[in-house]
Amino acid sequence: MSYFPEFRPMRSFILQNFRSDNDRPAIWRWLYKQHVPESISQFMPYCTKYCTYHALPLPEGALDFGTYNGMMTEHYWLFDIFQKGKGHAGGLAFGEEFPEDFMERTSQPPSNELRQSGWQGSREGYHPIVFSFAPVFWEDDYKGTGRLTDEGPNFRWLFLLKYPEGVWTDEGETWFKEVFVPQVCATPGVNRFISSRLLDEPRINPFLRVCEIWFDDSEGWRKAMVERAGDYNRPPWATWEKFPFLEPFKDIVGVFILDRPDSDHLQQWRGYITTR
Repeated sequence: MSYFPEFRPMRSFILQNFRSDNDRPAIWRWLYKQHVPESISQFMPYCTKYCTYHALPLPEGALDFGTYNGMMTEHYWLFDIFQKGKGHAGGLAFGEEFPEDFMERTSQPPSNELRQSGWQGSREGYHPIVFSFAPVFWEDDYKGTGRLTDEGPNFRWLFLLKYPEGVWTDEGETWFKEVFVPQVCATPGVNRFISSRLLDEPRINPFLRVCEIWFDDSEGWRKAMVERAGDYNRPPWATWEKFPFLEPFKDIVGVFILDRPDSDHLQQWRGYITTR
């Protein structure tokens, strides 16, 4: 049966963790030599923006916040790419090629399925790929409205969260909006805070909300989030004692990136041009 997608613009965030720095050369080579041209060939007709941000080095304490060390890829889609539970490779002339050890290099649980619907993330265990979808425009603008690019560098902490099992969404959201947001916005060094609820459809991962909090630099993040951890109020339902009161790599995952991508692929990709 033919598939005629409904026009429904959305954006997606893909976070990947690397097993070690030793894997970076092979992953970057695969990404820019093979994966980017394959992806452009497949979805350029219905994707308006396709960018990759290299993760910035992790400051002290970042692992307590479920921070990934690899990359974040962002897409802007014209419609829901998942057709009846299938990945967007359905109905295309060519498939996607990945290294044989891709799952191991990217800290994922063994599986024949690249885009897994279950979540097995943990601090000492797997750090699965995050693939989540949000509205095109940010829904909640908590601090820094109207910030200009000339106002300084932007160290972006992008993170996704969900509430622990057994916590009602409304209960978690009340703490987030009435306690967490005001306390973060009042913290010195926080320049910007924006957020959206993630879409219910499509849904690959269990996360509920995506946030970005911006700082001048990594030291600004460390002072605000690690040094001042005792300034934030713990919700009564928390199962993780330390701030941010969400279990890292299970209930919260994130990445540090800059305000411009390392490659805006649809605009900049010209082939795998090497050193001479």
